Amino acid sequence: MDEGRIVAWHKGVGDAVAAGDVLFEVETDKATMEVESPTAGTLRRILYPADATAPVATVIALITETADEPLPESLEAGGAPGPQPPKPSLRDGVPPASGRLPIARGPSEVEAPAASAGDRVRSSPAARKRAQELGVDMGHLRGSGPGGRVTLEDVDAAASSPAASPVASFREKREPLSRMRKAIGERMTKSVREQPQFSISRDVDMTAANEKRKAAGASYTDAIVAAAAKTLREHPRLRARIEDGELVTSEAANVGLAIALEDGLLVAVLRDADRKGLRELAAERERLEEHARLGKLAEQELTGSVLTVSNLGMMGIDHFTAIVNPPEAAILAVGRVIDRVVAKDGAPAIRPIATLTLSVDHRVADGATGARYLAAVAERLERGDL
Repeated sequence: MDEGRIVAWHKGVGDAVAAGDVLFEVETDKATMEVESPTAGTLRRILYPADATAPVATVIALITETADEPLPESLEAGGAPGPQPPKPSLRDGVPPASGRLPIARGPSEVEAPAASAGDRVRSSPAARKRAQELGVDMGHLRGSGPGGRVTLEDVDAAASSPAASPVASFREKREPLSRMRKAIGERMTKSVREQPQFSISRDVDMTAANEKRKAAGASYTDAIVAAAAKTLREHPRLRARIEDGELVTSEAANVGLAIALEDGLLVAVLRDADRKGLRELAAERERLEEHARLGKLAEQELTGSVLTVSNLGMMGIDHFTAIVNPPEAAILAVGRVIDRVVAKDGAPAIRPIATLTLSVDHRVADGATGARYLAAVAERLERGDL
């Protein structure tokens, strides 16, 4: 990413802030995230108001240690801003180490209009986004959530009420793509354009895996992530990526997990998944899913995966082919687990079967390499070796 949109300010000019207070929310290419104040003091200037877009590494606010600390005459008089710091050199869509837009502790920019009262209405990022899409004024809504928090239902009810704007009477609605949808489109286009891909499928008897995951209080997704991660130990090619014309192989078996959100999806990273048991994986997955939907994932939880698992089985899908998530070399698509009649020891038997489909970057690995990896994943699941 090279810029982010300020969604809302939680503090206004003149407010006292403590280190760790939620200061504002920013919409990045992957999520809407709350950003905490890095220091304590008084918020003296907001340089980018709500709905403004700021380049990465741009100063967006000024915090002073005291409320009456003198500011330079140029700021007091509304003078011209100083030169902006140069944009950092970004690569592969990975943000700077902080993953945040900076907040200065000293003067460097001119004052921009402060956030309005409507921007500080207690509400979730999803509710604010829906209100923007439907043209609903958040400042006039009464929230039904805890503490008067405005919910999605409140916004939808306001949009459909007779007094609402005539949006509901239109037969079609035109709206700009969100940053997440744009980012998904760009990354998938890059994947198809730059990564020649092939896909292979395999049916897996999930009987043993089902028993193992039930005993651990885990899901089928956790079982498949465990099998995929542990199998990566013996298949280094599937931990590799192409970078600057070279093959780069990671020692870590960090597995990405595709998480569906209201307006797109993102890939959260289960780090060192091969070293975790099923219970630990289940707890980590649940935490990542919750943080993803709340927009609270940290930068290290969004980068560094070598292979992604995408499970649409819970939506009734039998099998599908997924597009590789660059710069990874492969993605494992998982269909639903369903009872099927299969041959077992020469006789028909009913077994829970899932179809796994592996898509691979052909520059990194060939069909035989991908087939050996997928077969090893299937055999591990059928043994219950998780």
